[in-house]
Amino acid sequence: MFFVPPKGNITHNLKLASLGVGAMAAASSGPWSPPTAAQSPDAPIRINLSQAKAPVPPSLYGIFMEELSHAFDGGIYAELIQNRSFEEGVLPPGMKLVEKDDGTLKMELTKLPAGVPKDKWDMPWPWNMGCGWDPKRELIGWSLHNEGSATGDMIPTEANPMNKASSRSLKLTVSTGGAGWVELVNSGYWGIHAQADTDYQLKFHLRPGSFKGKVRASLRSSEGKELASHDFGAVTPGETWTRHAATLKATGTDPKAEFVLQFQGTGTLQLDWVSLFPPTYKNRPNGLRPDLANHLEQMKPSFIRYPGGCYVEGHSFEGAPDWRTMVCPPEDRPGTWSVWQYRSTDGFGYHEFLQFCEDIGSNALYVAFCGMTCHPENNWPLDQIDPVIQQTLDAIEYALGPVTSKWGAVRAKMGHPAPFPLKYIEIGNEHPPALYGDYYKKFRAAIKAKYPDMVVIMSMFWSGLNPDAIARAGDENIDLVDEHSYKPSGWIRNNFDYFDKYPRKPWGVYVGEYAHHHANGDWSAAMDDSVYLMMLERNGDLVKMASYAPLFVNVNHRSWGVNLIEFDSSRSFVHASYHVQKTYAENRPDVNLATTVVKPPSDASQSLLAGRFGLGGWSTLNEFKELRVYDENDKLVFSDDFANLDHWDTPGKGQWKVEGGVLKQTDAGIAPAMLFLKERFNKGRVTVKARRTGGIEGFQLLFGTDRPERGIVCNYGGWGNTKTSFEALLTDSLTVRNHGEVLEPLENEHWYEASLVLGSQSAEMLLDGKAVSKLEAEPMPAFFATAGYRKEDGMVIVKATNYGAEPLLTEIRLEGVSQVAANGEHIVIRADQPADENTLERPDLIKPVVQPLTGCSQSFPVTLPPHSVNVLRIPAK
Repeated sequence: MFFVPPKGNITHNLKLASLGVGAMAAASSGPWSPPTAAQSPDAPIRINLSQAKAPVPPSLYGIFMEELSHAFDGGIYAELIQNRSFEEGVLPPGMKLVEKDDGTLKMELTKLPAGVPKDKWDMPWPWNMGCGWDPKRELIGWSLHNEGSATGDMIPTEANPMNKASSRSLKLTVSTGGAGWVELVNSGYWGIHAQADTDYQLKFHLRPGSFKGKVRASLRSSEGKELASHDFGAVTPGETWTRHAATLKATGTDPKAEFVLQFQGTGTLQLDWVSLFPPTYKNRPNGLRPDLANHLEQMKPSFIRYPGGCYVEGHSFEGAPDWRTMVCPPEDRPGTWSVWQYRSTDGFGYHEFLQFCEDIGSNALYVAFCGMTCHPENNWPLDQIDPVIQQTLDAIEYALGPVTSKWGAVRAKMGHPAPFPLKYIEIGNEHPPALYGDYYKKFRAAIKAKYPDMVVIMSMFWSGLNPDAIARAGDENIDLVDEHSYKPSGWIRNNFDYFDKYPRKPWGVYVGEYAHHHANGDWSAAMDDSVYLMMLERNGDLVKMASYAPLFVNVNHRSWGVNLIEFDSSRSFVHASYHVQKTYAENRPDVNLATTVVKPPSDASQSLLAGRFGLGGWSTLNEFKELRVYDENDKLVFSDDFANLDHWDTPGKGQWKVEGGVLKQTDAGIAPAMLFLKERFNKGRVTVKARRTGGIEGFQLLFGTDRPERGIVCNYGGWGNTKTSFEALLTDSLTVRNHGEVLEPLENEHWYEASLVLGSQSAEMLLDGKAVSKLEAEPMPAFFATAGYRKEDGMVIVKATNYGAEPLLTEIRLEGVSQVAANGEHIVIRADQPADENTLERPDLIKPVVQPLTGCSQSFPVTLPPHSVNVLRIPAK
């Protein structure tokens, strides 16, 4: 996983209704009628039960858990106190702070292996985005308030540590003079969810020092009302750390409550490891938040991958996560600073991960640090890698070894003498160097020698295979390769045969991280994911496992744009892709069946490129004049000599003004700059004089868009002023192909004539009357279907996605069948619009609806609603 910017979100209504006999489905909010019985099917699906294809492995559907976006701390790990051990300001091992030119701080490695030149010491993109350092974070979550005449101050200190894992504690100086209190307040993770009649387990450690006085703890609402309290009584001076504990029972509810420790007296004391736990999943100590754990349990994943992701790699060798520090009481865990720019407590550590796998009946997939960090040059020397390999072997022994073994005994000490369900080990995460193949091969050989049944997974890079690393490892030495697949909206619609064309080698494929990206994970992305999963099922001979990523996001700290489950302190919801995967997993066939889908023909006369027309640029000062628009018969229909901006949808993006008959964009820092005409441009020709007067690129004509992030660009002097060509932005319903480019820079201060000729499904861009590039567009495929058979209940299972805005009449034609029951089921997941998505306020906007499927036979019609994912369950033999 690597860094992407977060997105926005949009929500709409969803209404569901039955369509009648033989076709039960969800209806949109607007009225529409199903096709009549006499209508010919738009897209028949022919399924042959006598022709079995690839099996669909039971291991296919799993989940991936990584600590980012506060998925663990402030998420599924139920601890309510943020920065509980005051370690947030501790620099990761192996790193140093360097002041940047702007006065802010960043982290750099203290060293690199011998032979790495100095010019490669900087952390490269995108990992350098995780190297920022904010010294104000050291007391994040905490604040100090003086009540009455009391005075106090606080500062982190490294003196008198509580234990070896705790390098810092909080030093408090208190003076109340017998009146008032000094209040130490923790806001939790954007609020503490206090619930009435609920018990909260409090623990903290205190070194009194010179302090003599009273200590009191409470939960307080956002309006200042006390919801629970406990008096710890008098504290006398002393130099020993002591543990204090209490149960706080809340009398009211507030998702934005705060925790307060009050001190009355005089002196200086130290405080460390302040912990507050609500009731947890299965009532386990140091446990999990029930609603989030239940979301995962309901998915019934065949496996869980943990703990990363980039989290596994670390900035440095010394800072990489070490599972051995996570199989001990939480107070003894030092935590890990990761590339996601905050410290994890590792409270949801290796032991808790294995326990959760057992609790929900999933196999464990542990991703091991392989000696290669985020920095591609910072690799543990291969000839010295044995201690790192031993660390992985010990992790396996902890999960599987007998209690008489070293690490099996530690597991038993942690309260679990029986083995855990560890089945898979992945070696590192997303390492691009070919050298990684040598690391994987050495790790795998050592693991197989001791644990021959362990499945050892080889990680690939962000997308696609790493052929050089595979070659160095050797096909025969690989169990599975882990390919990650983050795709733009619509990608699968043009690549449904991606795995059909994949090389068949001795190894299989695990898609460890997949997701289509649009908004925060809207319905268009979920429809794409449904088709992607169809492709994985259809290629079950190759693809053995898959898991969506990322899994969790705290809405107050979004490190990644698209996630499966979102939450705040008190609420959570699942995105539509969750429902898609869960429904598909619950209806996984044993085997694929030969399936032929006749797709509806496209309309060659449909105008695909119509939309708004605009002018723009990218980090460049631009000027435009003498705009002319001609219709498809080359008749002048509009002209603008820029006396004003009356015809334009101002203010646009950037700094736009008219001056002396010239339209100017005057901010070279805007990327992209855009200004659109109010009227649409459907067909015809546009000419405009344009020039660049500064900045890094040329100028742009924009068309075929209804919103800025969608459309096509005539990019003159784009790509750093190196070439001129069409550039398609996200076009989630079109397949766009362009031909031709000019590889020359544009001159500064030189007026060019830019022209666009636009047809229904094609376009041509010209520069000074000379053709530069041609573009052709066609509708993306809008209907996909696969079918399989499950022997246990004698069920034909059809999965079908209709992207279209209209209902689609299909006909199920079953061949090689002797008996078909009259009644089945039709599971529908759909939305009114592709941009719809679930939110905290409307968590059930999109969800599955199960309805009867009647009139089943060897050939029968089914209507698939607009914008829908469908699962048909047809009893047949």
